[in-house]
Amino acid sequence: MVILHIAQLDSFRASGVNVVVPGHVKHQRRLADAALWNIREHFEIEGLEQNFSAKSLDELPPPYSRPDLAVFHELYIPEYLGIAKRLRKLGIPYIIVPHSSLNRAAQKKSRLKKLPANLLLFRPFCEKAAGIQCLSETELNECAFGSNPFIAPNGIERQPVTKTSFHSDRLSFVYIGRLQPYVKGLDIMIEAFASQKEYLLSNNCRLDIYGPDDDRGARFADEIKMMISSAGAEELIALHPAVFGEEKTGILLDSDIFIQTSRSDGMPMSVLEALSFGLPCLLTEGTTFAGKAEQYGAGFNGGSSAKSVATAIRKAVENRRKLMDYSSSALRLSEEYNWDSAAQTAINKYKECLSPISK
Repeated sequence: MVILHIAQLDSFRASGVNVVVPGHVKHQRRLADAALWNIREHFEIEGLEQNFSAKSLDELPPPYSRPDLAVFHELYIPEYLGIAKRLRKLGIPYIIVPHSSLNRAAQKKSRLKKLPANLLLFRPFCEKAAGIQCLSETELNECAFGSNPFIAPNGIERQPVTKTSFHSDRLSFVYIGRLQPYVKGLDIMIEAFASQKEYLLSNNCRLDIYGPDDDRGARFADEIKMMISSAGAEELIALHPAVFGEEKTGILLDSDIFIQTSRSDGMPMSVLEALSFGLPCLLTEGTTFAGKAEQYGAGFNGGSSAKSVATAIRKAVENRRKLMDYSSSALRLSEEYNWDSAAQTAINKYKECLSPISK
């Protein structure tokens, strides 16, 4: 089976899509002839030779110019509409991986713009798809529209080093990711911590937030700093620049609890990565992982409001002596999402989507 993944990737290292799409292609190549068509800008991706940039489908080298299946990553990209039209003309089915774009919370953002765009363009694009690839059960349940939704998750590599100890004299919470206040729920996070300020300071707890100020032209750092200042939480919360590579690994290994309070996510790689280091997680329902983390004993379910996140924070503090147990469970949960398993699940689901077409 020839699979052409179509994406609009760039060099923005904090974007989960930029990380996860090459991961899908690389690992699916062990089971099928998979390639990546990056319609934005060409840049080398380590370990992936089948990485093309072209102005049109017909300019791609064979067999990728006539794949058995195309897989679009993300949704609101106008160029996809013309490509999908060409695929339909050639009788080539396609699947869409919305990466949380179809979640209810995401649909509420810029709602007035999305209503006519959905009605005229993107709803038909989704309804003519052979399937909608959701990354989790939560995303499946939140899917606003589209034909034949199914679950095929992201994957994560096993880490060479993992947590072996936790601080005995303090409790370090950390968030590493994009600084988008609404989608990532940073306002919820800051409000929750500020509401427990005296309790957390008395227990020597701190929150460190790491993320890029420049998010493809949008700047959020000043807004986050203002939120922290307005909440009177400067003693409790610190904002830092983005970190990557070994520096990021060192910060994760030196932290005690990873926190993410997203309103809407497909399947955040930041959470998967934290779990793979054995770092317990405190998560909102919007991350899609809160229930799983609680079920496995790998972390704390923060619900979906600042009040429920505050309750989960206190629970984490109360259970600080049990963090090694949570760490073992976090590793066990992350092993469910190894890339080999994720690739096999995706290929099986793709074949199911193609089956009715071939009959």
